[in-house]
Amino acid sequence: MEQVTILTNETDIKKIVNDIVNELKKNEQPIEEQPQERLLTSAETCAFLRCSKPTLHRLKKNGTIPFIRFGKNIRYKQSDLEKLIETKGRY
Repeated sequence: MEQVTILTNETDIKKIVNDIVNELKKNEQPIEEQPQERLLTSAETCAFLRCSKPTLHRLKKNGTIPFIRFGKNIRYKQSDLEKLIETKGRY
């Protein structure tokens, strides 16, 4: 592999960097703030659904309620629970 050496002055380097920065800014898309999803514990979910822990376990096991596992911890999205209540009512 051959090595190429380019000789340039400081003004040219500043112009090249400035052009690159301007191009990146032109193509930049603003990041929309997404609302933070509330994750509930099993106890909070039981209170929210007004159900017992065995009922919650059954709903989780048969796939009625989607859940998220963080290692040994299980959490439920509040929005998923609200959709469940809208479609099937309270448990």
